[in-house]
Formats: sequence, C-alpha cells, structure tokens
Amino acid sequence: MSGVHYATYVQDLEQEPFDAIDLVEKLAWRMTGSAQTINDPVSLKTRFEEEIGSLQMLCDQFQSKIDTLEKQMNEEKKDYVQKLQRLHEKNSEAIDKMKQLDATMQHVSTKVVHLGDQLESVDQPRSRAHDAHQLMQHFDEFLSDQPLNSMIFTDPDKLLESADLVHKLYSISQELNKDKFATVQARIAQRYKVVEDLLIEEFVRSQRDEKKMAEVAKILSEFKGYSGCVDRYVEFLCQSIHPRGDGGEILADCLQLCRTQQPRITAIFPSPHTVMQKLVLNLFTGRMKETINARLRECKDTEDHEHYLRDLAFLYSSTLKMCKELEKLHISPDSAFLSTLTDSIFQRYISTYSREELSYLNDQCAHLLARFYESKKHVKKQIGGGLHELKRDVTARLMNVETYGGETFLAEDVAISILQETKNALSRAVQLCDKEELPRHVENIVDVLLRYLYTEHLDYAVETGLAGISLAESKTEPPAYFFSIVAKCTSIILLMMKQFEDPIFPIVKDTIVEPTVAKKWQQSLRSLESKMSLGLERQLNSIVGYVRFLFSEQKKTDFRPDSQNIDIRVSPQCKMASRFLSSQVTAMELGCDGENLEALQSDLATRLFKFMLTHIQQFTYNSTGAVLLLCDVGELRTLVSKWRVQQALVQWESLQALTNLLAVLPDNLNDAAHSPLLENVDRQLIHDFVKLRSDFRSIKNFQI
Repeated sequence: MSGVHYATYVQDLEQEPFDAIDLVEKLAWRMTGSAQTINDPVSLKTRFEEEIGSLQMLCDQFQSKIDTLEKQMNEEKKDYVQKLQRLHEKNSEAIDKMKQLDATMQHVSTKVVHLGDQLESVDQPRSRAHDAHQLMQHFDEFLSDQPLNSMIFTDPDKLLESADLVHKLYSISQELNKDKFATVQARIAQRYKVVEDLLIEEFVRSQRDEKKMAEVAKILSEFKGYSGCVDRYVEFLCQSIHPRGDGGEILADCLQLCRTQQPRITAIFPSPHTVMQKLVLNLFTGRMKETINARLRECKDTEDHEHYLRDLAFLYSSTLKMCKELEKLHISPDSAFLSTLTDSIFQRYISTYSREELSYLNDQCAHLLARFYESKKHVKKQIGGGLHELKRDVTARLMNVETYGGETFLAEDVAISILQETKNALSRAVQLCDKEELPRHVENIVDVLLRYLYTEHLDYAVETGLAGISLAESKTEPPAYFFSIVAKCTSIILLMMKQFEDPIFPIVKDTIVEPTVAKKWQQSLRSLESKMSLGLERQLNSIVGYVRFLFSEQKKTDFRPDSQNIDIRVSPQCKMASRFLSSQVTAMELGCDGENLEALQSDLATRLFKFMLTHIQQFTYNSTGAVLLLCDVGELRTLVSKWRVQQALVQWESLQALTNLLAVLPDNLNDAAHSPLLENVDRQLIHDFVKLRSDFRSIKNFQI
C-alpha cells in the first residue's frame, strides 16, 4: 500500500462523524476515475477485494500498535502504583514524627511557662522592694533641707522618669499626716508643679514628634494638669479655623480638621475619645457658634427676612450633614452628643422659625400681588359673600358693568412667583421643623397659598370677569376676555396641582392633617371651577343675546320684496353676526381646549340653532325672500361647520333643508319635504315651515 493511499485511508477513517456508505462511495469514485457510469463491474469487484485486503492489513497494523501501547501503559501503571505506595508510607512516617514533635513541644512549653511563673513570683517582690527602696531614698531627699541632687531630678533627659517618680511620691505624701509631714508635702507638691509645667512645655515643644508627644501625654495623663494640656492642644487646633464665606465653609473646615486630626490624636493621647469630644465641643461652642450667630444676626439687623430664612435652613442642614459625617468617626459613645451641640446653636432660632416663616410668606405674597395690581393701576374691590354676588348680578342685569378694558387681572409670572415662594417655604419646613410639627406647619403654608393665589388672585379675577358680563340683552358687542380669564386660570391651576402633588401631598400623606388639607384644596378648586362655568354660561348668553339684537333689525318686508331684481346676498345683519361669532369663537379656542372647547362650541351652536329656528318662524317668505334667508342660514352653517361639533352641524344642515322648503317650486315641495336631511325632523315642524310660504294657500297636493 502506497503512502498516498495510506494517508487517504487514515483521513477517511478518522473523519467525524464516520459514515461507512460515504467511505464506499469515495473508494468507488477513486477506482472509476470519477466516471458517471460503470462499464466493467468485474474489474470493479476485483479492485474492491484488493481494497478490502488492504484495509484488513491496515486493521492488523493498528491492532498490533494498540496491543504494544496497552502493554506499555500497563507496565507504567504498575510502576506508578508502586511509587505512590512508597510515598504514602513515607508520608505516614512523617505524620507520626510530627505528632511526636508536637507532644515534645507542648511538654517543653508547659515547663517553660511554669518556670516563668516561678521566676515572676520571685522577681515581683524583689522589683517591688527595689521600687519601694528607691521611693524611700528619694522621699528622704525631700525630708532633708538640702537641694535635690539626684541625677533623676537634675538631668533634663530623665524628665519622664522624674515625672513618674514625683507622681508616686505626691500620691504617697497626700496620705501622710499633714501636721507631721507638712514641709515635705509642700516640697513634693512644689516639685510636682514644676515637673508638670516641664511636661507641658515638653509636649508643646514636641509638636512634630508624635512618638515623643505620646510618651509625654502618657505620663502627663496621671497629673492634674493633663486636662489643661488637652485644652491648650485643642485651642491650638481651633486657631486654624477662620470665618469665611457664607458660613458653610467653616463647617467644611471643621469637618476636615476632625478628619485629619483624629489619627494624630489617637496616636498621641491615651484617651483619644475624650480629646476628640473636647475638640468637637470647642468647635461647636466656639468658631461655629460665633460665625452662625453673626451671620443670622446680620440678616435680622438689616431686616432681610429672605436671607435670614434661607441662611438658617442652609446652615442647619449643613450642620446636620456635618454631624452625620462626624458620626462615622465615632467621636462619642453618647448618641445624643452631636444633636445636643447642634441644638445649643440653633434651638433659639428654630423655636421661632414657624412664626417667622409664615409672616415672611404672607408679606412676600401680599407684596407680589400689590405690585402686580399697582402695575395695572387697579384698586382692588372687596369681593366675596352672598351680598357681593347679589350686587354683582343686579349690576349686570342693569347693563351697568365694568370691563376694565378687557383686562384679565391674571398673571402667570405672579402665580409662579407665589408658588416658588411657597415651594421654598416647604423646603425650609422639611429641614427645620420636627416631624410632629411639620404637618401642621405645612397646612398653614397651604392656607397662605390658597389665600393669596386662589382667593386674592384667581377668585378675584374670575369674580371681576363675571361682573363684566351683562345679564341683559346687550346692544353693544360684548367683550370676549372671559375666555382669556379661563385660559390663564387653567394654566395657573395646573401649576398649583403640580405643586400639590409634589411636594405638598407627600409631606401631609398619612398624617392627621391630610383630610383637612385635601378638603380645603378640593373645595377651592371646585368653587373656582363652578364660577368659571357660570362665567362661560353667561358669556354664551351674551353672545346669543347680541346675535338676537343684530337680527332684530330685520323686517317682514326684507323677506317679501316686491321687486325680483335685487342682489341675492347675505344680509348685513347676518354678516355682522358672522364676524362677531368668528371673533368670539377665536377667543374661545384660545381660552379653551379639548373636551371643554367641544362642549362650549356645541352649546353655542345649539343655542344659535334654536334662536334661528324661532327667528325664521316670525316671518313669511316669497321666493326671493326665501333665497335671501337661505344665504343667511348658509353663512351661519358654514361658520358652524368649522367648529369641532358634528352633532350641531347636523342640526344646521337640517335647518338649511327646512329653509329650502321656502324656496323650492311648489311642484318640488313634496320631494324637498322628504329629503334625507329631514328624516329626524318633526313632521309638524316641517308643516309649520311650509306654512311660512306666501303661496302656501295656493299649493295643492302637498303631503307630509
């Protein structure tokens, strides 16, 4: 078998997945030379037998190799198992030796500990006796009238040893009889004071050597002057704090000082918590309190209430944030330590905050409204109450109304300013009020908001607009500014609702004042909505009333002209009414939208339809007059078709069909009366319209 065939066999047999049929196909393809048909099957069979023999030889070769490899693997496996067994035996021996060593070490350590205890029991009395002997020797020096000559007292490098000795002598001397040992007590006390002063000086001198400061502080902590040393150190640290900016910077400086000094204080002092507490106490009662009081006092002296409230909220919230950061440093085990210090600064301001906030909010809202009405050169009139409404309606019926030149007396920027002031007050309330007092205070803020924005601004504007709408049938074109009042009121109400949803409602939710606040809010909005609806109703009445006045100038002769040679056109009264209605609807579209606009236009279209239906039935018509009437009705129908009221348009199309009954020839009258546009019209009404024809009595064969 050639190397080429061998390599090919190997490739075919190692192919994954192996397919025997595919292998036979490949062999056949190679044997036939890729021919499409088999011409010599006997030769092909012979070739196949040869290939089968070759494959058998190849199989035998592979099997021989497999046997050889398996034998080699078994030998290596046997060697590996033997090596593993020897290693396991060695490991067992090592473990046994380790156990023996561990037992020996425990035995030795037990003896060493016992020996150490014996040595300590022997050394302690000896050491105490030596210390007592030294104390007695040095005490004897103080008993004599001679100067202290011991090196421990004269060598400056032995200050710490001297301090420890003097402290012990001082403690002992205080227990002696004062009458007998008064002199020596005085000498020791004098030396005690000298050493104490030297320790403090050494502590101050070693500011850059934390290790030395720690050694001195450890000894000094046993002396009476230790607290004074701590005070001087704390004062030294506080000197780096200087007032600057609006007060917030000093809080950041104090926090940074505590953060940077805590590791140093922990490394120096034996009781670092006490030192840190004293540092924080000095910062709060010193630099911080002075700066905050000065800042707030300056605002009060200048009567700058806005900046006073703003700075109070800012400084208080900043101090609370600072306290939270200080809590992370574990300044004091007392959880009320920082809150007590904060109250010591702000309590007198917070106790009067609610009253000052409401006073400022009232003044600010009143000022905003006063400045607005002053810019309009308008003096507000007293409104509200049943007597005012009665007077308003009587005045409107007598046509003695004041429209103020179409001024709405509403300003969105004024409303936004009032809402912003209220929002600021709510934000400060959340920061400065206790949780128990917050809901009541928020209710008071809502009362101020409703008083000025609703009662003094929105309600006043709507009442003024209502007073400007005449209840009598107007003979002059009524203004359309009430639609502008509705538009501005709607915009402002949306702003109010947004503020009620956030932040007012989340604060009062699930509190005792929630029902009260919600009731006040809903009553105010419903009252305003009711008055706007009343105003829109009166506005529609005045629109229809003026249209009625315009059409009242039409005469019977206008629809029964003697001459046939006249211009067929829209009547002057209808033109004036069309222009008037167009201007009113334009104002309506600017003032209302959505379903409100559709309802208003539908109502207006229906009222006009009813008026025209009644107006048409006042006259009789010849053919020329009927055509003139068709022009008027068509003009109004075209106007109504531009509105978003499909139902009203159907009414006007039926009205035009009814009007057409007055103009058609008598022979076509039956067909016109059965027009699809009149399917839903009362048959009696159709008959009444036909009667309006001047030639009605001469019409024959008319059937409804």
